[in-house]
Amino acid sequence: MTDIKLSLLAVIMMAGAILFLTGCATTDYTTHYGIFTAENSAGEVRQFRIHWQTVRYEGWLEDKKRALPVFLQTQCSDRRLLFYDASFGEGRRCKGVKQDGIYYCGDAERDVDRRGLPVENGAFCGSITDRNGSKDILSLEGEVLLTLQCRPKETEVITLDERKNIDYLLNSSIPYVISTKKVSGQALEDLIPALSNHSSICDPDA
Repeated sequence: MTDIKLSLLAVIMMAGAILFLTGCATTDYTTHYGIFTAENSAGEVRQFRIHWQTVRYEGWLEDKKRALPVFLQTQCSDRRLLFYDASFGEGRRCKGVKQDGIYYCGDAERDVDRRGLPVENGAFCGSITDRNGSKDILSLEGEVLLTLQCRPKETEVITLDERKNIDYLLNSSIPYVISTKKVSGQALEDLIPALSNHSSICDPDA
């Protein structure tokens, strides 16, 4: 067999191997969520939605899982709180927190502590775990326990042409207990209930 034929055969075999490896690789998303009713920091009764996603990468050379941050959303509000665990690196660890966990770190420009005093950027402001005491997002399941120690500095911002609510869940030293479900898939808008932002709820006096 000539060198040209050998080179051509090698290229075909390599292309086939790449196609085989690509065809075997899969990415599976699982979406976890919970909806609950409570008060925001302004004392308004609102619905809240907590959700996160886990991803499983399966291929020829690897099979591993990865978690995305936990989101806490408030009905009628544009503000979202994100909770991170140690897998996101030292840059996401709250100041003064030495042990692993799932935490929300405060924003000095937008958050204050429960007494209304300023907080530093990255100050510990909240945590999430479950009945098993999970310290990482991949392990979260069932009933989730959420605690907040900060509140928003302002509950709304007003620009030239609109008013935006930026409130979030009322801080509490007693954990909120949230039942969660999980479904296969990635598209949040198709998989989990939306929070209604109808004016009859968010701005009944308008």
